[in-house]
Amino acid sequence: MKLKKGNNYLLHILFWLVIYIVYLTQYIFNERSDTLRHEFSTYDRGLTVFFHLLAVIAASYFSVIRVLPFLFDKKQIIRGVIELCVGIYIIAILSRFSVIYILEPILGGNFGKQESILQILGQLTILFQYYIISIVSGALPFIIFYLLIDRQRIMREQVEIEKEKISARLDVLKAQINPHFLFNTLNNIYSLAVQQSTETAPTIDRLSQLLDYLLYRCNANYVSLDNEIQFLRNYLDLGKMRFGNRLSIQFLHETDRPYTIPPLLLVPVIENMFKHGAEQTTGPTAFSIRLKAENNQLTLIATNNFIPGENKVSGIGLSNLKQRLDILFPGHYILKVVEKNEIFEVKMQVPLV
Repeated sequence: MKLKKGNNYLLHILFWLVIYIVYLTQYIFNERSDTLRHEFSTYDRGLTVFFHLLAVIAASYFSVIRVLPFLFDKKQIIRGVIELCVGIYIIAILSRFSVIYILEPILGGNFGKQESILQILGQLTILFQYYIISIVSGALPFIIFYLLIDRQRIMREQVEIEKEKISARLDVLKAQINPHFLFNTLNNIYSLAVQQSTETAPTIDRLSQLLDYLLYRCNANYVSLDNEIQFLRNYLDLGKMRFGNRLSIQFLHETDRPYTIPPLLLVPVIENMFKHGAEQTTGPTAFSIRLKAENNQLTLIATNNFIPGENKVSGIGLSNLKQRLDILFPGHYILKVVEKNEIFEVKMQVPLV
């Protein structure tokens, strides 16, 4: 545990200011100091409390910076205890020395002959009763205060680390989607080029729009749902060009207001339809995609016909999608896959913002 730059220094200053005021108030209104109250001015009292507080501050930061790291390490506890005892003893000696050689001359009182340094070192009873006990008791509130704010700092760092981990996982999953999509689209263009289709150039233009979206417009955590829908429409148009008349596509969508959505969240569903629908059938294939966004919820129902008994390998498609949903909407989404009567249906519901 270390005092880092990230700590709130202003909070530390305010803490010691409050402690100083409390000490000074107690010193002034202590019933046992009635006689001293007539001998010392407010300035004298404030200076006396200040000298004591310096020792408390020194003991406090020595404890949290030097000693606590050892006490939290089971292998270093004995060393920590020894350093704590030695450190507090040295601070008490320095405090006693400053009182005798600095504070008392400033106050100008008749305090008798000053002790020598060797005498101060041997005054164990005085050091323990009037310095060590008060210094340790004064440092305890700060140690508790420091542990509390340090715990809050650690919790914030853990939250940030967890966010970074989640963000990294999402980036990996998105990176898996993009090459897969690009590979399929290039296959579409290759098929058109082999056929010397007049649609090759328009298809390349559509691909450039899709790449522009992939590279520049979907890097944020959320994108416009309208832009995502347009992306899907372009993707479907590219697929329709590849499979021609044997593929019919019904794409219906409606929204009650503008929404945002994690980018490329719906693409795996469409990719899966092409991979295990149009690509694995030789006859007519029908896609039905119904997308509805209302009341802060998106519902997507996608169906396509397939050949029963085919060895379908979903790869990174729907499995990838489920991983993203687990990260983005843990416990707050629906993803159902149903195969019935040669119809493959995917239903997805996610919250919208």
